[in-house]
Formats: sequence, structure tokens, C-alpha cells
Amino acid sequence: MTLRPSAHVATRRILVVGPVPPPLHGVTVMTTALLAAVRDNGWQVVHVDTSDHRSIDNVGRFDLGNVVLALRHAARFMRMLLRTRPDIVYLPLSQGVAGFTRDAVFLVAARLSAAQVVVHAHGGQYQEFYRRMPVAMRGLTRFSMARAQLIIVLAEAQRRQFDGWASRSARVEVIPNGVRDEWPGGPPQRLRQEGGTVLFLGNLLPQKGFLDVLDAIPTVLRTVPGACFVFAGRPRGDAATAALVRGRLREPTVEGATTFAGMAGAAERRRLLETADVLVFPPRWNEGQPLVVLEGLSAGLPVVATASGGLAETVRDGVDAIIVPKHDPGAIAAALTRLLQDPALRARMGAAARDRFEGEYTLDRWESRMVEAFDGAVQGR
Repeated sequence: MTLRPSAHVATRRILVVGPVPPPLHGVTVMTTALLAAVRDNGWQVVHVDTSDHRSIDNVGRFDLGNVVLALRHAARFMRMLLRTRPDIVYLPLSQGVAGFTRDAVFLVAARLSAAQVVVHAHGGQYQEFYRRMPVAMRGLTRFSMARAQLIIVLAEAQRRQFDGWASRSARVEVIPNGVRDEWPGGPPQRLRQEGGTVLFLGNLLPQKGFLDVLDAIPTVLRTVPGACFVFAGRPRGDAATAALVRGRLREPTVEGATTFAGMAGAAERRRLLETADVLVFPPRWNEGQPLVVLEGLSAGLPVVATASGGLAETVRDGVDAIIVPKHDPGAIAAALTRLLQDPALRARMGAAARDRFEGEYTLDRWESRMVEAFDGAVQGR
């Protein structure tokens, strides 16, 4: 949905700080969508690109290359801030020490302008991040965040993440994520029979729950021997994690039923979602609002997930998803077995998932919410 301003409305300027793909992850995807949304709605846009295109493994890492990049980004930000005099400075906020140190430089520099500062909390770990940071850093954190007038979070449960380290006058607004509808004519039609394909889509990190899914596979196969499991995403982690994966695949039945598809581009993600029967994404930590789950809802897939972070408000247990406890392979196996054995349940939950997507999580709905929030920030200053 494009809400273009009328001709008599003066052009507004927004300075967007944030990365774009590659690599592909939630913040890069949503920054790209935001740039298009504000341009389409008549804003004059200046983009300070904070991308590190080397690899997703460099995200949040403190090394010389990232320090040099941060200094370049800060210098460009200062030039653009002073040259363009934006109405809004927008920043997706890191929840790691290295990334937030860079973000604090942007926020402190924004004090030189009259712009409204909008920060976007894409994760669900900010409270924990602040609690664990060195005491000496907390003063800088509170000083930098004092300039933020609007904090955007992804779920109602995340409203209180900034208590104690953001300005009490800052307004917190809940704007859930949205994704492009790859199936505007309706989700793909699937064969409704016992068995099927279970898809895990995301970076292969222990905190994302993929090891718990691997642990669940033998139990599922004992009851549903024809089930298949596809893992799509970049493997990350240390040698110990790799050894765990190899150990889990030693059972011939498990290895034969499991495929690792690697990183999936847009076309491959669409194909994987079309050919899957169930999406499983059971993170152990507090997620913000994973885009992969929204993509699964869009594709009309029932979801097996934990009530982690924003997921607790995104999917509904017994309606479009089965919610399982964190780090519980047995519960994951039971949920997957139930869905794979009951085609009617999959169909019913899949239809509810698609309805949920259309009502709450389309990209058009997200764009209109973001533009309205920016308009309100400027009008309220």
C-alpha cells in the first residue's frame, strides 16, 4: 500500500542508517523494505549503508575490519547529518557490544541536529544485553539513548525492554514485521496424506533450535517412517557443534531422511516453502519476530515453534501452530508426529496460518504502519 502525500505537503527528509543484503538476515531485509517504503511515500531519503558484505559470520564481531568500517560509516553519517538536516534519523539498534558501541556514536552525533531520532529494536534480547554490559558502558548507553524520541518494537511483550536505559519521555510503539506475499492468489496446494516434509529455515545456530530438531528426528521416524526433513541455512558455530551434527546423522535412517540445502536465495526459499508440509522453528533464546515464521504463515504452513520473544504473539497454539517448550526434542517430536499423521489438522492449521498472515503480517501493512509512525514523530515534535 502506497500512501503518497498530497502535493501541498512539504517534502520530508529521513536519514536511514542500516545494512542491506548480502548477507541475508532480518535487519538487512527490513532495511531494504524500509528504504523502498519511505521513497514510495514521498520522503526524501538519505541512506548511510552500514553493510558488511563479507559474511554473516562478521555480524557483531569485534575485529580490525569492523572497526575500520564503523569509522567510515560514522564519518559518512556526520557528513549526511550536517548536509541534509533530516527531519528523522532512523537506526536499527544492535544488541551486541561491538554493534551498539557504533550505534551509540550515531545517537550521540544526532544530538547535533533537530531531527527526531527513531530506533528500531529488531531483537528480543535488549533487556538482557543491558543487564550484562559492563557498568562503565551503561552511562554511555543511557546518554546515547536519551536522544531517542521513538522506539519501535516488534511485540507487546517487548515494550519494557528499554526500561532504565532509555528516556522516560520516549514513546514506544509496537509495529510487527511484514513480508512480501509470494502467493497473492492463495498459498500452494499440497497433497494431504500422512507423512510429508518438515522444513527448518534459518541460520544453523544452536540457539535457533536446529539441534533440538535433529534430536527429534529419530523419534518421529519410528512413527512416521516416510517423513523427510530439510534444513536450509548457513551453518555457523564451532567445531564442537559440527561434531554434534555429525553424531546425530550417524543413524542411517536419520541420514537418509535428512537434507541440508545450504543457504537459500529468494527463489529457493519460495520452492522450499511450497514443497514443505510443516515449518519448524523452535529457538532457545528470545527472538524478535523471525521473518521465516511470517514466510511460513504466508505459505499456509502449520508451524512448530517455541513461545520465544515475539513468537508468543505471532503464532497461536492450537490454531496455526503447536507451541513447544524450549530445548525439548521430545515435545518437538510429538508435535511433528501429530501434524504429519493428521493431514486434516495440517490443512486446518495451514488455512488459519494464511489468514493470520493476511490480517497482520503483509508487507503493505508493515509499510503503512512505519510511514504513519514517521509522520506522527515529525508532527509531534
